[in-house]
Amino acid sequence: MKFVNYLAYTDNRQLLDEHAPAHKHYVKSLLDAGKLAFGGPFPDGSGGLLVYEVASKEEAESLRDQDPYALAGVFVRSEIKPWLLLAVHPELSKLQ
Repeated sequence: MKFVNYLAYTDNRQLLDEHAPAHKHYVKSLLDAGKLAFGGPFPDGSGGLLVYEVASKEEAESLRDQDPYALAGVFVRSEIKPWLLLAVHPELSKLQ
């Protein structure tokens, strides 16, 4: 099942930049393991959205809590909800 994680980041850009490489490595590991369907930051730098493919909300919370951004305090707010993906436009879902 898919779980959407809507995240807000700290205003501390130094903290965010310092932990960005570890966060990106972690996100890639989730993609490679089939635990992350989509993910990316908002253009204004205020946060991001991750869509996990996991069995439960608890597993999604565990993945969030192991993220280097979470461990460093970059995430100041997180909201995880189950999500039913019902439609995808193939052309619009391509990476930019």
